[in-house]
Amino acid sequence: MKSRAWIAILVSSVMIIGAGKDMAAQSRAAGLSFAYNEFSAEYRMPLKGKEMLRLSASLDMAGVISGRNLYPGISADVLYLYEFARASFQSGESMSFMAGPGASAGYVRNHEDMYGAMLSLAGCIGFEYIFTVPVSISLTFEPVLGLHVSRDSFGYVSMSFYEAGLKSSLWPHLGLKYRF
Repeated sequence: MKSRAWIAILVSSVMIIGAGKDMAAQSRAAGLSFAYNEFSAEYRMPLKGKEMLRLSASLDMAGVISGRNLYPGISADVLYLYEFARASFQSGESMSFMAGPGASAGYVRNHEDMYGAMLSLAGCIGFEYIFTVPVSISLTFEPVLGLHVSRDSFGYVSMSFYEAGLKSSLWPHLGLKYRF
């Protein structure tokens, strides 16, 4: 039930931010991203020039598929991306290279399968191949550096470094987006 509330909040935020904005020549994009044991829904909108804002909601499925954990962790990211290079081809297709910082928050697992709240700085670097049809594929690396707060079996609150965020940054994210 909590995951539905997070998804509703994310969708509402996207609609509020995107409504009435003066959009640049770049197109908006929405789609899915897959990494090792992680699924994400993404929405990207242009700001001005080569700047973009990406909002995403992710499910951390580590341990869920094997049955070790009952439910996935959930997180939301906000990233400010800048397109630093673009290569256009004669066929009309192009490739865009982007990077940028952001923030991430959620209720996720850290080491020893301890669930808890996570707040962190996030980043993204990667490229996107844009087809002549309104579809694009992307490959990105997304490190997360932050804090994780959880309770142990005795009820004590502990704060630790969010190790799982750095470990997951080693796996590339493969994305498929519809551009509109």
